[in-house]
Amino acid sequence: MLEVGAGIGTFSALLLEAGASPLVLVEPEAACAAELRRTFASDARVEIVQELLPESPTLRARPATFSYALCQNVLEHIEDDAAALASVVATLAPGGEVAVLVPAHPHLYGRVDARFGHHRRYTRAGLRKLIEDAGCEVTSLRSFNALGVPGWWIAGRSGLLDINAGSLRAYEAALRLWRPIEDRLRPPVGLSLVARACRPAAGPPGQ
Repeated sequence: MLEVGAGIGTFSALLLEAGASPLVLVEPEAACAAELRRTFASDARVEIVQELLPESPTLRARPATFSYALCQNVLEHIEDDAAALASVVATLAPGGEVAVLVPAHPHLYGRVDARFGHHRRYTRAGLRKLIEDAGCEVTSLRSFNALGVPGWWIAGRSGLLDINAGSLRAYEAALRLWRPIEDRLRPPVGLSLVARACRPAAGPPGQ
């Protein structure tokens, strides 16, 4: 399995618990890569590389290798997101799956996005096209985190609310109550989009 933009390894640990072995973690930030090395130093299943997309030598050296790739909160930070996603998809074996999470709704773009280094936010149609152009078939595409939309809009448009440790703690407490409701209702809007897609299986010889 492959995780691009592994951060400090929060989801990496979950992938390992789910049976990922081996697991390749690609992380561009030096501080995060150092934390990954500290966290997983004794785990022989984990390989950590500090590289950028789409230039990553590790990805280019492993075409059609992985059965699963996770690309979470990554593409919005990369100017050429099409080339970045294509470099991830190229590492998937035929039938392999990629999961992508990106920020939703371009009209929500504001000062918080700029502060976090986001180049853009995505529409459903735009994300679907990006994935299909990279060579995958979208199997599911849903909105995620409707609860965060009002706060992000206010924070992005005014100084009335900021994203800090205190506001995040309050949000996380509310999210624990809201998450079961959202899972049941599946609202059509959300702060993020989550897509799953599959690289088509190879056709018969000669095709």
